[in-house]
Amino acid sequence: ISGGSNFCEVYFSDVRIPDSQRLGGIGDGWGVALTTLMNERLAVGSAPPPDADELLSLAKEMGALDNPAVRHQLADWYVQMTGLKYTKARTMTALSRGQTPGPEASIEKLVSASKLQDIGSFGMDVEGAAGVLMDAPHAALFQNAYLYAPGFRIAGGTDEILRNIIAERVLGLPPDIRVDKKVAFSELATGAT
Repeated sequence: ISGGSNFCEVYFSDVRIPDSQRLGGIGDGWGVALTTLMNERLAVGSAPPPDADELLSLAKEMGALDNPAVRHQLADWYVQMTGLKYTKARTMTALSRGQTPGPEASIEKLVSASKLQDIGSFGMDVEGAAGVLMDAPHAALFQNAYLYAPGFRIAGGTDEILRNIIAERVLGLPPDIRVDKKVAFSELATGAT
């Protein structure tokens, strides 16, 4: 949507991997997959700029700091930005101790992705009519953020998946009811006859 081509899916058919290249023990595939996903969430968890700092600079330049709604929103995003910074520090500390990344990366990605989309939209609004022009001083930064954010909200697990992870693994809430949980993948109904 932003004109970039860095987000895609690749499918492989009829691929055979020798057992010598297997990660983990036999039957441990789900644990390997979870570790891979947690590392992916860690890698994509921090949204690229713009963030509260860039929006503050824009608001100053545009003379928008007199508006209490702008100041309120900037303060909210600054608090989120700071909280995410320290959440990532906890994750990095765990990794430096040889521990597997935990659900903290899910929290970081969930908050970062929606914040990026909101900041992109808000930045374009602050610029007014110039916000629709790609060659306006800051418009490309905020437009690209707004257009990139939907893909970012999918990469590494959708917002909905991350909310389930946070609910179950962080808050200890009961999992969603899944009638297929104890059914082998090969035995699941596919709708094909």
